[in-house]
Amino acid sequence: MSKVLKKIPPVAYMLLIMIIVFSLMSPRYLTPANFRNILIQATPLMIVAFGQTCIVLTQGTDLSLGALVSFTTVFSAWLANKGLPIGVAIIVAICVTTLLGVINGIVVAHGKVPPFIATYGMQNIANSLSLLLTSGASIYFYSPFYQFITEKNIIGLPIMVWVAVLVFIMVFIVLNRTKFGAYIHGIGGNREALELAGINVKRVHVATFAFAAFIAGIAGFITLCRVESGQPTVATGWEFQAVAASLLGGSSLREGKGNVTGTILGVLMIQMIKNGLNVSGVKAIMQNAIIGTVVLAAIIIDALVRNRASSK
Repeated sequence: MSKVLKKIPPVAYMLLIMIIVFSLMSPRYLTPANFRNILIQATPLMIVAFGQTCIVLTQGTDLSLGALVSFTTVFSAWLANKGLPIGVAIIVAICVTTLLGVINGIVVAHGKVPPFIATYGMQNIANSLSLLLTSGASIYFYSPFYQFITEKNIIGLPIMVWVAVLVFIMVFIVLNRTKFGAYIHGIGGNREALELAGINVKRVHVATFAFAAFIAGIAGFITLCRVESGQPTVATGWEFQAVAASLLGGSSLREGKGNVTGTILGVLMIQMIKNGLNVSGVKAIMQNAIIGTVVLAAIIIDALVRNRASSK
C-alpha cells in the first residue's frame, strides 16, 4: 500500500486539498455541473500544456506558445473573412503556426540561442502579426461550426473536450511509444549519448518545437470556436501557466523527465483554483496574487518532495 501511495504525484494530494477547501467556502463548488465547467474551461490551456511539456523535457521552455494560440485564432478568422472556407482557413492557420515553431527550433538548435530568448522573440513576432492583421481589434466571423465544436455533446462532454483527449493520446504515444519521443527525453536527459549514437539531435530539436507549435495551433482552433472571433491577446500568459502545469505535473527542467498525464493534473489544479475563487466570490483584483502564490507554493512543495525521494 505504501508503495502505491509513493507513486501518486504530490499534485494529486494538492488537488484534493483544493477541492475540500473550496467546497467548504461554497456549496456550489462540489457539484457535477461545476466540475464539467472546470473541464471545459481547462481544455485550451491543457492542450497548450501538452506541447509545453514536450519542450520542458528537452530542458527548455517555449514562451511563444500563448502568442501562437492567439495568432491561430486571428489568422483563421482573417482568412475566413477573405473568403476561404472556415475549415480550410483553420488548417492553413495551424500549418503557418507550425512553421513558426520550425523557425523557433532552427534558431535554438542551429543558432544555439537559449530557448527562453529565441521563443521570447517569436512571441513578440506572433503578437505583432496578430495586431497587424486585426489593427488591435478582434476579427469576427460567424460560423455554425463553432457551436458544433463547443456545444455538440458526446457522452455528456462537448467535442472540444474530446479533441483534447485525442491530443493527449497523440502526445502520450509520441513520447512513450516512438523513437522521436525517446529522442525528446534523450535531449533533456543525456544529449551527449544521443550524439554519440549518431542521432541528428538538431533535427529532433527542431521537430520538437514544430510539434509544440502544431499543438498550440490546435489549441488556437479550440479557442477560436469558444470566443467565435480572432483575438490577438486571448491567450496572453498561457505559456507561463503551461510551464507551471508541466512542473506541477512532475516534469523537470533539469533532467528531461516528465509525462503528459501529470500535466493534466497540473492544469486541473490551476483551473480549479481559478474556478474556486470565482465561485467563492473572491475579488478579481486578488485572484492573480492568490493563484500565483498557491501555484508557486505547490511547485516548491513538489520539488522538495521529489528531491527528498531521489536522495533516499
